[in-house]
Amino acid sequence: MKKLLFLSLSLMLSICAISQTNWTTVNSGLLAGQGVGQLSIGMDDNTGLWAHAVDATGLIVDRWTRSMDGGQTWSSGTFNAGTGLSQLFAIDGGTCWAVFNTGASQGLYKTQDGGTTWVKKGGVFNASSFADVIHFFNDNEGFAMGDPVGGYFEIYTTTDGGETWTRVPQANISAPTTGEYGITGNYSAVGNNAWFGTNLGRIFRSVDKGLHWTAVLTPFGNAQVVQPEFADALHGIAYRSYLDLGLELIIDVTSDGGVTWTEVNVTGDMYARYFSYIPGTANTYVGSSSAVGANGISVSYDGGYTWNVLNAGYDFNATAWIDNATGWAGSIAAAKKSTESTGGMFIYNGEPLAPTLPVANFQADNVAVALGGSVHFTDLSTGTPTSWAWTFTGGTPATSTLKTPPAVVYNTSGSFNVSLTVTNPNGTNSVTKTNYIYVGGLGMNDVSTSAVSVFPNPASDQINITSGDQILKISILDVSGKEVYTGVDKNINISKLQTGIYFIRAITGKGVSTTRFIKE
Repeated sequence: MKKLLFLSLSLMLSICAISQTNWTTVNSGLLAGQGVGQLSIGMDDNTGLWAHAVDATGLIVDRWTRSMDGGQTWSSGTFNAGTGLSQLFAIDGGTCWAVFNTGASQGLYKTQDGGTTWVKKGGVFNASSFADVIHFFNDNEGFAMGDPVGGYFEIYTTTDGGETWTRVPQANISAPTTGEYGITGNYSAVGNNAWFGTNLGRIFRSVDKGLHWTAVLTPFGNAQVVQPEFADALHGIAYRSYLDLGLELIIDVTSDGGVTWTEVNVTGDMYARYFSYIPGTANTYVGSSSAVGANGISVSYDGGYTWNVLNAGYDFNATAWIDNATGWAGSIAAAKKSTESTGGMFIYNGEPLAPTLPVANFQADNVAVALGGSVHFTDLSTGTPTSWAWTFTGGTPATSTLKTPPAVVYNTSGSFNVSLTVTNPNGTNSVTKTNYIYVGGLGMNDVSTSAVSVFPNPASDQINITSGDQILKISILDVSGKEVYTGVDKNINISKLQTGIYFIRAITGKGVSTTRFIKE
């Protein structure tokens, strides 16, 4: 059966050189005219990296490359195994599985010596098969999937690390539609859950490590090749898995594990040949493409709805990530230059891929006012907020949704909280400053604040008091007027004071002077 394997591209006569901001280029170790297709990170060690080769058109080449040092250096080799490579699945730096799809020698092969020898395991798949996928949930349990044979998808499970495999009964798998088959390397797995896509727009789902499978038609319809990528057992995306896709406008999303799907018209440039979820994030996905005229890489922080370009104009194939700061990307650029063997692999070296969340902050022009006094507030929030929600306890107005609220008048004595909540497209953040505004009490409008200076202010551990006059006595009072310190030391430890507003009352040779400070 003729199948779509990987990105089918027209050769470009020249490659536009650009600065690969956020990425370091290293040699893939492959032969001249070969690029890197998909990557697999060692399941058990997260350090061993394996990848397979592709030619200048994006079709898989029966050759592997691996790294033992985080992708800095790579060495490659060939298989003493079947032909028609479908996928690699890495266990660690020395152990990897390979799926082959052509002829009687096809099936599942394993190396335990870093690729020197590959041994066929389980005796599954034969000349009438077309093997597509292999995945291990842990060291013992896994599944392998191939196209329908005998009227149903050829799916196997193992419980002994791949030494023996058992075919899943036909009754446990939704029936294929006419002409339906799987795609090489087309699957996703999280926990005990697994999904694979087909050429007729359906996604098959298992919640029990491959023992039972149900199929759902995505909104893309039955004329599309689809592929899933999941963040957790419930949340995932599905995309059109064509060989020459660059920028796409539509993606499907699910929040119930793939039982139902919703079509989404995305915002921003979504490079859509390969997608990878970034482990450890809430809903961050990376999309990449090496399609002619639409090659680049972009990131979504909201589960696929909104996309931001990381790099444009360079050939990124599939990516693989350990976390939002550690990732790799294959490239077809070297393959397009048939005489070149340099490059082919990228290591991410940019800032951690994380949404720019807002962080709420503000300040007042005066935190101690007389009864009936007014206070002006300034927004100091970061992360480019798009909306604001202020709460002024004891003040008038009591709330505001403006970035810069009107002057707030305080007609009641006491100490009052001020809160601010800010929001941007990536999230919400709030801050409350307790007892931030003091009204009345000490009558701050009537005291001199020029004779005594306090620094730092605000302070958390120690304050230093200076004056041009001789200081005879120092008192620290809280906003209620209670004395919490008295003495003559000009360097005062305040670490045990509660956060809030305090007043320094200093008796000098010229009289009494009062000023305020904030304990953080």
